[in-house]
Amino acid sequence: MDSIQALFHIDFSYVFLSVFLILTGIKTILSLLEWMTEKLGFETKWMRRKKEERRLLKQTADNLLSLQHQQKIDRKISTEYDEMIEKDLSQLSHTVNGIVLTLEEMQRKSNETELKRLKDSLVQYYNQYKTIGEWSKLEKDAFWDLFDDYESRGGDGYIHGIVEPVMRELKETNTL
Repeated sequence: MDSIQALFHIDFSYVFLSVFLILTGIKTILSLLEWMTEKLGFETKWMRRKKEERRLLKQTADNLLSLQHQQKIDRKISTEYDEMIEKDLSQLSHTVNGIVLTLEEMQRKSNETELKRLKDSLVQYYNQYKTIGEWSKLEKDAFWDLFDDYESRGGDGYIHGIVEPVMRELKETNTL
């Protein structure tokens, strides 16, 4: 029981201060031993491990710096390529638009030429069969196919007003 009472009478601030001083002393002694072994050229396992960790940490930091630098370069190159691609796409779009306009103009001219050719063929049929007053089924089918094609291309006017009514009145014969 005396030992328990003695425990209550201990000055804990003195104990904490003593433990702190002992730990500080141990740390100082270890640092002094490390310094001495380093100066004498001895290398302990702990010192080798510490040097290796330092070396690896430095190497990792250097690698990160290198990666950051490479990332900046890659980002710059990527931006330049993006700008080149955007410029090329713009030029390509402009070229395609020009080709589309040219094709539309060619199609319009081709349609006009075909319309004139169809009109000429229809007028030839008209001139050939209006005085005779009759035609064969084959000639009739050929004429109306041309007429449908003429209408689908936007033909109108003279053919609708004069030629069509006369051709609808022609009689069909059984001869070729």
